[in-house]
Amino acid sequence: MRQLSYIIPALALIVQAALAQPYHGERLGRGMVGIRTATAMFLSWRMLPDDPDTLAFDVYRSAGGRELKLNTEPIRSASCFADSTADLSRPARWRIACGGRTLAEWTHDGVSPARPYLSVPISRPGGGTVAGRSYTYSANDCSAGDLDGDGEYELVLKWSPSNSKRPPQRGFTGNTILDAYKLDGTRLWRINLGPNIRSGECTTNFLVFDFDGDGRAELCCKTADGTIDGTGRAIGDSLADWRTHDESSPTYGKIVRGPEYITVFDGLTGRAIDTKEYIPTRYPLDGWGGVGGNGGNDSTGGRSDRFTACVAFLDGKRPSPVMVRGWYGRTVLAAWTFDGDSLRSLWTFDSAEPGLERFSGMGNHNLAVADFDGDGCDEVCVGAMTVDHDGTGLYSTGLRHGDALHAGRLVAGRPGLQVFGVHENEGKRVEHLRTPTVAMFDGATGEILWQDAPGADAGRGVAADIDPRYPGAECWCSVGGLRRGDTGEVVSERKPGACSFIVYWDADPLSELLDHTTISKWNWREERTDTLLRAEGCVWTNGTKGNPCLSADLLGDWREEVVWPSADQKELRVYTTTIPAGSRRPSLMTDRQYRLAVAWQNVAYNQPPHLSFTLE
Repeated sequence: MRQLSYIIPALALIVQAALAQPYHGERLGRGMVGIRTATAMFLSWRMLPDDPDTLAFDVYRSAGGRELKLNTEPIRSASCFADSTADLSRPARWRIACGGRTLAEWTHDGVSPARPYLSVPISRPGGGTVAGRSYTYSANDCSAGDLDGDGEYELVLKWSPSNSKRPPQRGFTGNTILDAYKLDGTRLWRINLGPNIRSGECTTNFLVFDFDGDGRAELCCKTADGTIDGTGRAIGDSLADWRTHDESSPTYGKIVRGPEYITVFDGLTGRAIDTKEYIPTRYPLDGWGGVGGNGGNDSTGGRSDRFTACVAFLDGKRPSPVMVRGWYGRTVLAAWTFDGDSLRSLWTFDSAEPGLERFSGMGNHNLAVADFDGDGCDEVCVGAMTVDHDGTGLYSTGLRHGDALHAGRLVAGRPGLQVFGVHENEGKRVEHLRTPTVAMFDGATGEILWQDAPGADAGRGVAADIDPRYPGAECWCSVGGLRRGDTGEVVSERKPGACSFIVYWDADPLSELLDHTTISKWNWREERTDTLLRAEGCVWTNGTKGNPCLSADLLGDWREEVVWPSADQKELRVYTTTIPAGSRRPSLMTDRQYRLAVAWQNVAYNQPPHLSFTLE
């Protein structure tokens, strides 16, 4: 049994050397944030990879023309501080300093009420009418990147129309819209993807990352004729309409012809920098079925219009956008590089190529990126198979399509990374294939460590360390009980009801549960969940999946933030913890695997980010 004393961590800085995949690509500032509680101003700031473990901070408050030092001893054991002596009915400014040098500041206006979040005002687009039916917009997925080079994150928000469709569904959709916001609500740009990009969670993935290394993030996504960039300029033929207008057609409202593009946009202005033909094309339309899912196929754009995407350091040095098409049968990965001016195709992996048949039907509704084989370069796991950094197939487990995927150091005592997959069994394939519902496999080799529940179907599942009595992660899904991550043994028939996202919220290294608009803690002693936060006045995204717009370590210390939209769609609310911590760590965003997971979080069926190391 693991010692429980680690729940109160040692008061020491865990330096970046402990990370398996350090990432120095972003020139981050301190991310200082202040949250007014009922009794104090809770201040939190970011530790950086190069900070020495002896680094000490001082906190000062200025109000009414006077400045007061608040700490009696230098702060070495944490990167947060609660000021309970301030008069919060008056304006005040706090700053953190080291050796007399100011590192960051936070200002309070004396008016803002006590609330557990930062408010980011957003501009909801007006709705419209298509094919005689009206639609409205709601805030959907977000991503984060330093768009203006100031060392702090901005948010890119996808506005989803109410008539969004899944690929098999007929009918028209409103246009997908992407906005960029600074955290004070300043809108940097708006991109309208246009009528020839169908709206839906399976089609529009957007990557926000600094691809050319100039200190400012870009946006990369699939585009089409009529996409309008952030400067008002159209891509391709602005008058083209490639949608099927014949109401009797099985592709009515879909886009199954016409050009497809990939575009990189400037992060500061939204200007389209370069556009290339999307790889691969959708053809043949009936070439995307197979053994995944229910084993079906179609020629109506249902199978061909299934997309994911990610960012990967394929050479270990430069980030590449990787676009993925196809899940259930044929799967194609196309890797690109961007040098600041132009996109260049790097390689293409196509499971339809001779000799690669074992890689077909292995794609998920999601993916994971990590240095799975320990060679310093990233690989892309798209579900039950992984493609190596050079575009060759690394392995296929043969476990077929699934709905959930988690990759990290999940099995204690085992070197490298492991992958926990939740697999799908449906239709005529249930009795014939009897795919295991859950499986844990080695991330480098694909060796299946354990599997269970053949033939059952599960839509969601999680692997995370929530119980200190067992080493490594625990695993659970919508079928069965709570399992050990190392053996698959069911340790309890009771499990958390939340089965989607996880988050680091309190001060211990165990994961908390994030579901819909609630953060909770698994009470392993009593086998129940205890609520830590209810985001009153917020709504979740993506229907029954109950996702936030984004979860990531955006601000403050190493705990994560959660972004939800307000119910009135007027603001994004960035929730950040006010629980005091007795330990400090570099920002989780400085772990390469975690940072890349934040970049792909918005694709298809959203999954939470995992670290490349074990949080102790």
